Amino acid sequence: METNNFNRIKTASVIVLLFIVGTLLNIPFSRELKRLKIEAGNTQVQLSDQLTTDIIQTGIYGFVLGIILVFVGLWLSRKAQLGAPVIERLFSNQKNRTQNRFFKKQLYPVVLSVVLALVVLLVHKLIRAYYPVAGIIERPSKPFYAVVSFSAGITEEIMFRLGLMSLIVVVIQRFKKETNPSAIVVWVSIIITALCFGLIHLPLSKNFSNLTLVTVSSTMIGNLITGSFFGWVYWKRGLLVAIIVHIVWDLVFHVVGSPYL
Repeated sequence: METNNFNRIKTASVIVLLFIVGTLLNIPFSRELKRLKIEAGNTQVQLSDQLTTDIIQTGIYGFVLGIILVFVGLWLSRKAQLGAPVIERLFSNQKNRTQNRFFKKQLYPVVLSVVLALVVLLVHKLIRAYYPVAGIIERPSKPFYAVVSFSAGITEEIMFRLGLMSLIVVVIQRFKKETNPSAIVVWVSIIITALCFGLIHLPLSKNFSNLTLVTVSSTMIGNLITGSFFGWVYWKRGLLVAIIVHIVWDLVFHVVGSPYL
């Protein structure tokens, strides 16, 4: 699909705005996590009394990082033949056609996301039943997880799929001197990105329980499976559908299922 430079700027602007919103939506969860740490006796954690301070600082962070991630990510994704086709078509002459087909095209991965979340949830609960894990602090309640599901779905897909996965595809392409990425190249990129996706979740897991063989394995394997699925959706449907699928997965797993309760 051909997209002129002005439409590309509009596409990038929409994704940057999404990223800023995503970073701001993380504030309630982040503040609640800090409050729970302080309540548990962690004297190294500080919680700002001014919510506006967090909003301003997070907004600036989201704006600066978003511009870098999005513009570089879109440039890389074009080379990797990936990207945000649905958002791009909103600014092209294919808009009406896209609107008619969009919900049909996203229904299949969304249903898969719900099924996958329920399966991983069941496995998680079985593991916890046979290998109980002692908690360090109380977890935030469901409303906080509901809000952070939107934050994670937006920011993580922009960072990991639009940014990192596209970069890995381009690097492998350059190494192999290929113009078009093969399915093998894309799948290697999906798996490497999913492994990084798992590693980035280990510090969050450490907030709530000690990093044991069980917690590390469940975090890494769980995120490898889900990260690979999100990567596949990004490859086949683009960034926007990957974001939607990620949000749905988090809502089913963390809010509807409540794996830690």
